[in-house]
Amino acid sequence: MNLEKLINGRSRFSEIIRFGIVGGIATLLQIGLYFVFLHTVGVKPVIATIISYAISFVFNFFLSSYFTFHSSPNAKKGLGFTLSHLFNMGMQTGLVAIFAKIIGPSLAILPAIAISFPINYLLVRFAFTAKIFKGSSEKSEKPDF
Repeated sequence: MNLEKLINGRSRFSEIIRFGIVGGIATLLQIGLYFVFLHTVGVKPVIATIISYAISFVFNFFLSSYFTFHSSPNAKKGLGFTLSHLFNMGMQTGLVAIFAKIIGPSLAILPAIAISFPINYLLVRFAFTAKIFKGSSEKSEKPDF
């Protein structure tokens, strides 16, 4: 399969690949910022998680909209994306608090992200594809499977 076709395709599989790319970049941004806030600034692991997540969130919304779901951002999608990520951030923050005691604060973010990533995909996909989040000028499109 052609890499360009795989990334730019309309199939659910292509969408998952794009989600993984965007999520991977946003995750690397978040992890990098997490370590900066944890080790350079000296904030606690849970606070470092919240700050790094918030910064990567803004980046993630626009790239998810334009690249992953091939749509224009709007307030409704922003609300759906925000709600899905608030749930995800709460889950991830709780997991970091748990894993920080088990494997230490430096590595706690990794299993937290691994657990929350697939759940976040389902929630974000709903925010970008459900009719209730469509803008008034958008038509409903069904992806090719």
